[in-house]
Amino acid sequence: MTPFMTRVAELVGTPQQDPGQLAQGPTTVPRTRISERVATGTGADRHVALRSLAEQYVCEANAVLGSEREQLGLVDETLPSELAFTVTFGDAGARCSTTFADGRAVGRLVGTFDEGDDERELDGPDALPDLLVRLIETAPMQATRTAQPS
Repeated sequence: MTPFMTRVAELVGTPQQDPGQLAQGPTTVPRTRISERVATGTGADRHVALRSLAEQYVCEANAVLGSEREQLGLVDETLPSELAFTVTFGDAGARCSTTFADGRAVGRLVGTFDEGDDERELDGPDALPDLLVRLIETAPMQATRTAQPS
């Protein structure tokens, strides 16, 4: 298992045990920075790298969560002047976007954990695991799926 998978496993426990930290509420805060305007190519590269890494981490987390628990979701959006993806877990979600205008790109993070009025973006790819853990912590009621009739 990767270090991220181990972290998720420690957070949610196993299906047979209580979900540990989930009962305590969210404690993880992803590192962010005030959004900055960068060259279009730089912004596009950052977004694509972050999106690719998000897919890897979502797959790793879902492997740990297994079929008995809610799964992380990953949805892409492509708009005329924006690239975006949203990661969800239960009712919690975070949208990472990059908008393009006048030869510049601006990243932005919007989520159920937002605080403050400043436009913010993740402080690089190393902040992504904390973002995903925060989503899992934020939606504890969705951690275990209810039994479905066969």
